[in-house]
Amino acid sequence: MITKTEKKHTKDTQNIWVKSGRLFFLLCLTNAVGYIGSVFITPKALEWYHSLILSELTPPGFLFGLVWTVLYFLMAFSAFLVWNRTSPRPFVLQLAFNLIWPFVFFYLKEPIAGLAVILMMMYFIYRTIRGFGSVSKIAGWLMVPVFVWSGFAFYLNLIVVLYNTAIGVWLGLI
Repeated sequence: MITKTEKKHTKDTQNIWVKSGRLFFLLCLTNAVGYIGSVFITPKALEWYHSLILSELTPPGFLFGLVWTVLYFLMAFSAFLVWNRTSPRPFVLQLAFNLIWPFVFFYLKEPIAGLAVILMMMYFIYRTIRGFGSVSKIAGWLMVPVFVWSGFAFYLNLIVVLYNTAIGVWLGLI
């Protein structure tokens, strides 16, 4: 006969495995977005990118990968904290736009379209912060660095647009 304590221990153990599985899934999902996005940043794309006029604030390339890796972990943990307690739609959409951006910017070499993609990504990050934050303040705050870094990415992309496209010519910048 199984005692109440043994039943509770079995249930707690199963719960730990379920939660661990969820966190693992989210870590795989967010980091897969980063990995797949990086596939579009080919040597040819980097050659094109380095031929552009860039902001003086553009960090070295290795820093982008490092920062995004940390941000993907924050996103995963944030989503883990609110699993099944709020709509995942804004979170999934911000991940989708996060994946679309390197394809549009680097592979298609379309910085103007890239700017639009970042704006959409930031909108859904904002919605994620609001949705997650209404359930867990910690989950909401974990998404804030993602929003801030994306704002910086928007700025860097904007400089590329202003100094390397017809928009810059129209504005008299180049």
